[in-house]
Amino acid sequence: MQCSSYNKYVIVLACGRGKRMGKDIPKQFLLLNNEPIVITTIKNIHKINKDYKIILVLNKEDVSYWQQLTQKYSFSIPLNIVFGGDERYHSVKNAINSINDCDNSLVAIHDGVRPFINKQMMNDCFSVAEEKGNAVCGIICSDSVRKIDEDKNNSMLDRNKVILIQTPQCFRLSLIKQAYNQPFNPVFTDDASYVEDLNERINIIKGRKENIKITLPIDLEIAKVIKEQEDDK
Repeated sequence: MQCSSYNKYVIVLACGRGKRMGKDIPKQFLLLNNEPIVITTIKNIHKINKDYKIILVLNKEDVSYWQQLTQKYSFSIPLNIVFGGDERYHSVKNAINSINDCDNSLVAIHDGVRPFINKQMMNDCFSVAEEKGNAVCGIICSDSVRKIDEDKNNSMLDRNKVILIQTPQCFRLSLIKQAYNQPFNPVFTDDASYVEDLNERINIIKGRKENIKITLPIDLEIAKVIKEQEDDK
């Protein structure tokens, strides 16, 4: 159903277990300058546009801990909670299926451990998705890149033809629902892959170097520096 007016949703994925971080709690709940990472992420999203409808995807067993955090850090931004699944695919699908809205409503899917989303990226993402059906943030690769084949042989790739993909990734609701009606594919590591499998062209918009995904202990240290710089602006 097409509508003359529509909503913008932001799905925040916070289901990771963070094994590579080597901590006792999931990485999304680790402190970034005295505040849980995922709370910083949501606050930055809400600051961009208070009309965004935020869906937070959590593991069922983490909900009570999340509720403790909201009280401890006086967090009161309105959002809906959806339970995650075994894989990222299932978590995103659960969130998408919780949305009952116009086909031309827009959905941004964002990693809860990418706290440095900014207004320009989010606005560009939604704008291009509204016009073309999808938009995915990415940055040019600055490192040399080599490809490894099945026999573990490697060969050079032209780094000018390589894009490092980030989130948010934005889609028309009808398109992303169709994409996630497809079965789980372990080769697909992001939402754009499922949309591309529908023979849709993926539209890349400019991401930002600061939009890091906090995965390893060193990422958290880098994030602390970025946050201090962002807070000083």
